[in-house]
Amino acid sequence: MEAEQTSRLTALEVRSLQDLLPEYREEVIDRLKMVESVENLFSRNQLRVIGWLVDHGADIDSRIAISAGIDLAKDLDPSSLDAELRGMLNYRLGTAYSNRMSLEADRGDEWLWENTDREHAIRHYRLAIQEDTVDELSPLEQWRSFTNLGNLYSTIGRFVEAFDFWNEALIRQPYFFPARGQRGIGFYTYGRHDYDEGHRAVLLKKAYDEIEKAKMDRLVGLSPEKTLQQFDRYQTRITAEFKSSPPSDEILDFEESDLGDSDEERAYRRWGLRHRLFLNTLNDVTDEPIAAQDTLHLGQLLDARTERIVTCLGLWNHLVEEYVTARYLLYQGSHPDGPHFADKEVSLTNTLDYPVHSVYGEQLKIALRTAYSLFDKIAQFINYYFECGRDTEDVSFTDIWFQNRHGSTLQEKFSGRANLPLRGLYWLSKDLRDDSLRIENSLDLAGRELTELRNGVEHRYVKLTAWETTERPAGHFTDELATKMARDEFETKAVTMLRKTRAALIYLAFAVNLEEERKPSRELPAMPLEFGALRNTLQ
Repeated sequence: MEAEQTSRLTALEVRSLQDLLPEYREEVIDRLKMVESVENLFSRNQLRVIGWLVDHGADIDSRIAISAGIDLAKDLDPSSLDAELRGMLNYRLGTAYSNRMSLEADRGDEWLWENTDREHAIRHYRLAIQEDTVDELSPLEQWRSFTNLGNLYSTIGRFVEAFDFWNEALIRQPYFFPARGQRGIGFYTYGRHDYDEGHRAVLLKKAYDEIEKAKMDRLVGLSPEKTLQQFDRYQTRITAEFKSSPPSDEILDFEESDLGDSDEERAYRRWGLRHRLFLNTLNDVTDEPIAAQDTLHLGQLLDARTERIVTCLGLWNHLVEEYVTARYLLYQGSHPDGPHFADKEVSLTNTLDYPVHSVYGEQLKIALRTAYSLFDKIAQFINYYFECGRDTEDVSFTDIWFQNRHGSTLQEKFSGRANLPLRGLYWLSKDLRDDSLRIENSLDLAGRELTELRNGVEHRYVKLTAWETTERPAGHFTDELATKMARDEFETKAVTMLRKTRAALIYLAFAVNLEEERKPSRELPAMPLEFGALRNTLQ
């Protein structure tokens, strides 16, 4: 009888424990670790208990307490909760798995490429920011969900994409200093991997300034002291990178640059800057004209065989040009200027569901397909550069990482490899491969959803409509084969596809540069060829 009493909590005991926090948190956690079920409590008390185990358990580095919170949360039925409580549950589970993962990293597992807790954390934060739940969360939990998801992306190597989440948190609350500080750490990580000295200096300056602003949290108290100490440590590292005091703000006063020779070109480049679509790391800092150039490259390649250098450069050129073409097609398709002359006198039938059939709509589809196709070509690059040994007919982005096609065991050359942007590419591929990471209507549009859309465009039938339509009952002029999507929604997803492809190309360039820096260059012969820029006359 006594054991049964200690394995459960009453509402009165929950109130008593709340009064003991935070001063007696270790004693409270010791009591909560004995709880085997919270089914007898009301939903908010259930979530309160789980939150204490997760948050205070992390404060005292107790893996047991965090795991106990996860076990209690997994016993709850999300379908029985309303949108607000469901969002709160997923926020707590995301935090729990993230906290437990952090404790493992502190034990020396930083370079584990596979991490189940990390996958669960990403999945639950994506669930928390679903369209129907995110605004039901308290403002603080909204800001933390976006911030923490950005942190997870950054630590696995997807630091380019992480800015979307930190930015969203700061749009919702510009004075949420934890997001600002983590964005500063993100700029530091980005800068450390950027081999362009000028761009690196800008990124590190942004990192320093963001963390300096985040330290104002000491006056507000949103972050625990150990987080503020983390900000201090990173700011010290950034100062060391400069080998003196950080540069003045003038480094962020970019000189005026020309956006082009025509109104059309200038409009195109302004659009690309606004959507952060240029292959230029400065486009993640600014939308000023200086970033409207595709300057990303592989850097200096060293190899005893010149053929390998020529092959890598040739494939890189192809990747870049296909990306630029997809970007321009997306711009054209999203900026129709009246009926296109190619659509004149084309015989089409109105199917009464507001269809959009035009050259512009097909340009959107081609842009998405082309951008998606680059992932498998990136896999070809990885296969060749890292000498994976796969047949070129047997390579895809989702399984190049594994010993066998459709396998699940990482190749030894990748497992534990200390190359953050390469690991970022691997985790991006998981989005395209793993259906469990796909969350319907999440504000984090996972790659799996884009994969299905691309497959529909490529192999089936996607019908664009003038606006979102409600399906009629079967038999009433129903298009039984079409996947219908409002043109505006498709355009948004196509931009998302381009941004993921852009991030992948940045990760690839950084990953290769990191590998090249580690090569014993003194043992490699000097490259006998001088390669210059390919001039427009040859394009």
